[in-house]
Amino acid sequence: MVGLAGIAAAVIMVAAFVTAVTHSYLVEQLDERLASSSGPVDTTRHEPRLSDGDTDPDVSRPSDVLRGVVDSSGSLQVFFSPNVDGADGTVPVLTAGDLPTSGSVFLTVPASDGEGPGYRVLAKATSFGTDITALSLDSVEATTQRLMLIEAVGLVIVIGGLAAVGGWVIRLGITPMRRMVDASARIAGGDLDVRLEGAGRGSESAALATSLNTMISTLTDALEERERSEARLREFVADASHELRTPLTTVLGYAELYRRGALTRDEDIADAWRRTEAEAGRMRRLVEDLLELAKYDAEPQMSPIEVDLSALCAEVLGDATAAREGVSFALDAAAPIIVMGDPDRLRQAVINVVTNAAVHGGSAVRVAVSGDDAVARIAVSDDGPGMSPEMAARATERFVRGDHSRTRATGGAGLGLAITAAIVSVHGGTLDVDSAQGRGTTVTLTFPRQPSARA
Repeated sequence: MVGLAGIAAAVIMVAAFVTAVTHSYLVEQLDERLASSSGPVDTTRHEPRLSDGDTDPDVSRPSDVLRGVVDSSGSLQVFFSPNVDGADGTVPVLTAGDLPTSGSVFLTVPASDGEGPGYRVLAKATSFGTDITALSLDSVEATTQRLMLIEAVGLVIVIGGLAAVGGWVIRLGITPMRRMVDASARIAGGDLDVRLEGAGRGSESAALATSLNTMISTLTDALEERERSEARLREFVADASHELRTPLTTVLGYAELYRRGALTRDEDIADAWRRTEAEAGRMRRLVEDLLELAKYDAEPQMSPIEVDLSALCAEVLGDATAAREGVSFALDAAAPIIVMGDPDRLRQAVINVVTNAAVHGGSAVRVAVSGDDAVARIAVSDDGPGMSPEMAARATERFVRGDHSRTRATGGAGLGLAITAAIVSVHGGTLDVDSAQGRGTTVTLTFPRQPSARA
């Protein structure tokens, strides 16, 4: 605003300077006319004479020049008055102090009626008085006023434009920035739901607001993800502690019973050692599973080769049929489905899903292998009781089990699907769980197919 005010002041000063220069120029032109119109006057004949002594041959021609003489008494004798349209019959008012005693001088004096801009007078000292040549300043004043009117209109337009520009700048830049400062203060106070607003699409403040809003959204998502990660970490630590506390308690209990001599019979001692060995094996498997997950978290390097998923699933189901009595297994794989991957880890992933379906599902497990040019799929379905949608969404989290009572009749710790999801992830695939209570569960492993691995 200070800059715009300075521009307005500069424009006004330029206008005033132009007016002053123009007025001075018009007065100089008037002086030149006075100098060209002045000449000696014969007071005895009362006729104007030119500088060479000849009588002016066209005395009656229209002229706006006033000629006269101021005699020794100070009276003005007018010989020729202006005879053009608009001449008002006034004469210049001269005082003795204005008149030169020698040479000539240009004067600006008032008119005899006291109105108007007055006269511009060329006064020359002569032997018979002071020769007077005068021209009215009406034309100079009219031109100056017209110029001032034009400049005033132009100044109004320019200053109005500057005011509009100033208001636009404030609305477009300063006001949105103040709003963003207030919103930023609220955000700094912890209110991450606040969003910034610019001045409109395409403006710098709008672009800044959009960038800051994106940054705030990213920050909010990061904070929420950190909270979720911390919650998962707390849950993981609690679950791991729970899983390890029970076998440790069992081992320590039997050790204390043996130390105190409470186990006196051979069959009691053998049972205690058997239970101790079982709980130690459970802890070993738990630690191995955790180490396996840690390796996948570190993104292990693999040397993938071509693997036929149909043949791999057939082998896994053959072993499961022999190991799981009372559970029927079926394979639906019409043709070889080739992917690039680590065969041992892919086998472990399929074993985990099939075992999970056989243990927690019903009496029938079906494995379907399919694929197209882009992906290959392994879908493992069971006819068990299923899970709630909430539990299905968390099925691949660590230590998450559908059995909230944490019974170990099945011997699981809730890490099977977590390890499977990690294996699928390092192969660039995804794991989806589709389940509902009363209709069983389907776990689908999806792997990308490279051109060289397509059947």
